[in-house]
Amino acid sequence: MIRLNRETDYSFRVILALAQAGDDIRIPTSQIQRDMHIPPSFLHRIIASLGHNNIVKTFPGREGGVQLARPAGDISLLDVYEAVEGPMQLSACFSEDCDCPLETKCPVQKCLRHVQKAFMRELSSIHFDQFNPELGVMLP
Repeated sequence: MIRLNRETDYSFRVILALAQAGDDIRIPTSQIQRDMHIPPSFLHRIIASLGHNNIVKTFPGREGGVQLARPAGDISLLDVYEAVEGPMQLSACFSEDCDCPLETKCPVQKCLRHVQKAFMRELSSIHFDQFNPELGVMLP
């Protein structure tokens, strides 16, 4: 089964909350946790990953919180996915240390590469400014 992991799903929720608040608005992590139903054990790790990848900025202290590091229109689902999970790799065949005897002659590998590129293209085409809280996503 192909499925986004829980941390990636929660990461999408963090960016969604920040995007809906506005590009230059800081939100306390406690509010994100509460509004987006994210367990605290995930939230701190997610925010660290997103911050390390220049998707969010964090501000410590009483007036601190989290805000988007760049406009919501510049942050795609793929950006968030890769910040949390690393580069997408649909099959082990795509890694350099793969020991497949068929190598590049494999027709299945060719098809899977095509599927991966299409999936990545779709994720990269959806940006967080396209989400409307009442209507859901407005696809391109």
